[in-house]
Amino acid sequence: MSDTTDTADGVDDADADDAGSGASPAEPADPLLSIEGLEAGYETGQVLFGVDLAVGDGELVSLLGRNGAGKTTTLRAVAGADVPRVLGGDVRLAGSSLVGLPAYEIAAQGVAFVPEDRRCFPRLSIEENVRVAINHARDPMSAEAVFDFFPELAKMRTKDARNTSGGEQQMIAIARALAANPRVMLLDEPFEGLAPYIVRRIEDLIAEINAEQGITVLMVEQNVAAAMAVADRHYVLDEGRIVAQVTTQQLREDAELRQSYLGV
Repeated sequence: MSDTTDTADGVDDADADDAGSGASPAEPADPLLSIEGLEAGYETGQVLFGVDLAVGDGELVSLLGRNGAGKTTTLRAVAGADVPRVLGGDVRLAGSSLVGLPAYEIAAQGVAFVPEDRRCFPRLSIEENVRVAINHARDPMSAEAVFDFFPELAKMRTKDARNTSGGEQQMIAIARALAANPRVMLLDEPFEGLAPYIVRRIEDLIAEINAEQGITVLMVEQNVAAAMAVADRHYVLDEGRIVAQVTTQQLREDAELRQSYLGV
């Protein structure tokens, strides 16, 4: 794993230390979720080449990178999706390996995955979408506890998911993951294609779920500003390899890193 990047030009060491950005962000000594030397790929070729990252219990961490960097592949490998195929390395939840387990068993152990395409059940109502997750979870939250986080959805709970907006469908997908009362929530591009005011609402929701429920969050994003708004620590992925681990302050200050690997 690469060490953290230097701070931006014009910020001396003392200033960087004062800002909390002079030292490498500390990885948790005893992470809840750890990815160790992960290699994975598809029939067309290998995508991940020794990915290492760690997320502590209750942390909210982002995985950033351009299109094709391997971000979604990383989350799908953690969640036990049929593809990609894990070729090497390990994924551990509280020290126990998840590699080789079917997706339903990984979910039962407390990993909830919110895919980029949301995958709401279009002909089911909003409440029925949530109850599907409740009915299949080992220790679910109640529907009312879930809707407390989503007052917008509570007001339209009988509405079919197919008749909701993109932002509302993203909320349904997150609500369904929350209903399972997971230990870890994996979010794949939660802000993709959403209007700015909806992005801000989703930012608030993710932060609230993390803070109030203590759910550990690993979030894949291309929207760097949104990721910095909610996460304190970030990994940067490029061509299937982790190239940097930075704090939000470091990421904000390091224009060269953002331009080289994130295009911003």
